[in-house]
Amino acid sequence: MEQIAKDFKDKGVAFYMVYTREPHAGEKLLGFNFSGKKQTRTHRERVDHALGMLKQYRQERPILIDEFGENSLQEKIGGGVPNSLLVIDPEGRAALWQQWSDPKALREKLQDMTGPAADASAPELPAGRSNAPAPTPSRGRAQ
Repeated sequence: MEQIAKDFKDKGVAFYMVYTREPHAGEKLLGFNFSGKKQTRTHRERVDHALGMLKQYRQERPILIDEFGENSLQEKIGGGVPNSLLVIDPEGRAALWQQWSDPKALREKLQDMTGPAADASAPELPAGRSNAPAPTPSRGRAQ
């Protein structure tokens, strides 16, 4: 996600992370050890966990701390699950919601909305193809 945020920064796309809760508190999962993490119970714990995560994973995106209970963003628009993703278009409408963050689908949606981004991490295109926009026809003679 961090790379996608960098790739679309010049397209006017802003990324924010909303810290809702520890998604894997006490677990070992996919090579990550969260066994020392406990579920947050207070706002201060959420702030501490969020700041620790930013540092540990070297995240540069701004982070917002969700509130607790039925008025939380996680409950209102996140479907009650952590790691969900929401794209809000320039008019303030939900353009994409994913129960689980899918970077490939996110990149595709953002490209649909803004056009291709400068993406150093994207695979090379086949020979003879380009990401450059088609030349704009001009009137008159070439100089």
